[in-house]
Amino acid sequence: MSTGSRAEAGKKLEQYWNSIASGDGSIPLRSAFKLSSATAPILPYTVIFEVCEGDLVFRLAGTGIAAHQGIDITGRRYGEFAAPDQVVRAIARVKACHALPCGFVSVHREEYGRGDASEVEVTGLPLRGDEEGGEMMVLVVTPIERGLSARRAEPLFMRPASRIEFIDLGSGTPDDAAIIATLQKQQPHRTEGAP
Repeated sequence: MSTGSRAEAGKKLEQYWNSIASGDGSIPLRSAFKLSSATAPILPYTVIFEVCEGDLVFRLAGTGIAAHQGIDITGRRYGEFAAPDQVVRAIARVKACHALPCGFVSVHREEYGRGDASEVEVTGLPLRGDEEGGEMMVLVVTPIERGLSARRAEPLFMRPASRIEFIDLGSGTPDDAAIIATLQKQQPHRTEGAP
């Protein structure tokens, strides 16, 4: 997934992230991400989450996300909408994005309880928590294709990523296959079926 083929909202997020980064390779604080003319067009489709107690907690989800998904995920955990092995892989990838630092672009399918589904492109970039420097990510979610799915008892299910690519922010990118291989050695029963 080259930069040229990415959704426009993802490119705008990356431009804004670069504008708030210090240039010394450090990850911006959450408080640096502000409502501005640069973020206003993407804010409805913006999500900020934090790694917390073995899961990802959605700290902010834009109104466009809530309307598209049919549920406001603010304050909810990723594990409520994804399989346990997906949560383990997601946390490992977030930690990799903080270690370098780098971003990512992924594509996955979301299925909604009302019986439709959407393929979405997600661009994510790292942020640090203001108080303790916790691992956070800011995402912009762009729907790219809609379709039908079986009705679900739960309002939202996020399928595993069908594609993921890391974004080089000047420090290089990790090898996703190596991340997954390490996880499989550590927790073989929890990471089957990657991506």
